[in-house]
Amino acid sequence: MLEISNDFNLKSYGRFPEELSDPKSFKDRMVEVSRLFQGMGESYLQHLGDDSKISGSEKKNLIEYLESILLVLVMLRKIDFSPVDEETYIRKDRGLFEIRLRFTEGSVWELTGSIKPEYKMKQRTFKEWFNSSFSTDIKTFYAIYGNAGLDQLITPDEKVQITKQIDRIIAEIVEMIVFIERFMLFQ
Repeated sequence: MLEISNDFNLKSYGRFPEELSDPKSFKDRMVEVSRLFQGMGESYLQHLGDDSKISGSEKKNLIEYLESILLVLVMLRKIDFSPVDEETYIRKDRGLFEIRLRFTEGSVWELTGSIKPEYKMKQRTFKEWFNSSFSTDIKTFYAIYGNAGLDQLITPDEKVQITKQIDRIIAEIVEMIVFIERFMLFQ
């Protein structure tokens, strides 16, 4: 669960689920991202219904999907594509939006960050974000991975490119969670 303070400091931490944290479970992690992405899209369409409005419980459901996808992406980053990183920083807009991922013993991870008041959060609808930005980022992730794996060997440079795309998606997810929690109006 992502905690957001009044001054937009961010914090989340946890332990990777045992069933997905085995290094041999790479394929399961990749499938899980796709499954959660699809489930979130279906859930959103179902909740939208005839009234085209999202209630508080529906927002909570969307955030739970986003947090689940975030967790699996953090696992992919640490276990499969950048296992030597004990700590990494993800920055947007010259550091006005910053996330720090830290990995400690075993499968324990921590996310901290901040959003400065000068950061211009995009005011957008969830539907627009999901259908354009997020869908494109997920498809790009699978395309980069697919192209890297064509020769059955993912080079260190290809892992760096995949990790950069994962970091981009992580930042998008965190920003959307903050947007849903703090700025998306109840309709």
